[in-house]
Amino acid sequence: MKRLSFFLLFVFLFGHRIQAQSTLRSVEEALTLAEQHNPDLRAARQTAQWQAGAVEVARAGRLPTLRAYSSLDFNYALPVQLVPAEFLGGPPGEYQKLRFGLPYILSAAVEANYALWNPVLGHEVRLADLNRQTADLQAQAQQEQLSTQVIRAYYLTALSREAVRISEENLQSTDTLLTLANERYRAGVIEQLDLNRIRSTRLSLADQLEQNQLAYLNNRRQLSLLVGQEVEVPAEAAQRWTELGPPQERLGTLDSYPQVRLRTSQLSYYEAMTRREQATRLPQLSLYGRHTVQAQRDAFNFLNVGEPWFTIGLVGVRLDVPIFNGGQRLRSVERARVRTLVARTELEAEQKRQQAQDDEWLASFTQASRSLTLNRENMELATQNVDLALIKYQAGVYTYDQYLNIFNENLQAQNRYLRTLADGMIYGALLRTRQ
Repeated sequence: MKRLSFFLLFVFLFGHRIQAQSTLRSVEEALTLAEQHNPDLRAARQTAQWQAGAVEVARAGRLPTLRAYSSLDFNYALPVQLVPAEFLGGPPGEYQKLRFGLPYILSAAVEANYALWNPVLGHEVRLADLNRQTADLQAQAQQEQLSTQVIRAYYLTALSREAVRISEENLQSTDTLLTLANERYRAGVIEQLDLNRIRSTRLSLADQLEQNQLAYLNNRRQLSLLVGQEVEVPAEAAQRWTELGPPQERLGTLDSYPQVRLRTSQLSYYEAMTRREQATRLPQLSLYGRHTVQAQRDAFNFLNVGEPWFTIGLVGVRLDVPIFNGGQRLRSVERARVRTLVARTELEAEQKRQQAQDDEWLASFTQASRSLTLNRENMELATQNVDLALIKYQAGVYTYDQYLNIFNENLQAQNRYLRTLADGMIYGALLRTRQ
């Protein structure tokens, strides 16, 4: 019972860690996982949702506005006028002071405004909508960049694991050779120099194995960071890869690429910004109304309901015509035009960059597809030659120098095969994202 309880406790504490590590059987699984869990991509989508709220805020500017306010004023110096006393029943020739107003005034009002014609408001709504579209396209462009990073990280992880496997086989062959060399050295067949050279080769291969293991761990760590959780790439991921058919000359139109669409949206935004700045020079027409109740007291006492309250109401139409503000509007229009030119230049540069990138990917994949079969056959032949050279070395037919030359040729064939395999896998997957 105690053993069962301990086992259940172990599963409860550490089971979530075991389940959290996923095995990615294909690069498509890695892309799906990254699309769901990558924190940067989630933040970009949340930003797009946040920008969508700005459209409703801009549209609210077209609706009437209603506000209530109140004020309490104290007139510590009221205007005074001298008038003849006889007008007020006094003796002729004398003057009396008349004070206009009372010192304490309490007001409460409700004010309404409605824009009958405001060209800036329409452009504000258009800008908010374009900004929302730009945020959506920014998320799509970031997803495309993430896909490129995930593809490279996945296949580099698979290739580094394949390199570890090959390095282990090379080290195992060298261990066999070193065992044979020790026997020959004890028998007096070879000298200390030959034994030391074999030991040096073995140390170099052991160091190469550790470097490949480190590269695999770093690539897997980078892949886990991109997909948002701990993942594992199976050992047969690189061996399971098959050649793709020849891709199309143009997998898609440039205008459909997220980066190009993002630049196009930014250009539309700055063009709309220019029109908005130009609209600030146009007149605006609005309707307004205000209803006010006011109490005026000679002493600070507004709780006496017997005292009078005055009502003031008005409605009107207001016309605002901008005439001169120091040239600020003209400079704003000019700045918006310059920024539009910059956005158009950035769009053209992005189209050329995407075109060049497609050409590079297509050429690299085509070359890798042609070379992969040859390099695989060359590596298989080089591996057979190493086995044959080892047999001849054991039989005393080959010297160590002859064996070492064939072994180095095998290392070169392995490196060429891995480089070609990397190009084929990475560029093939990148081209599939263009379809």
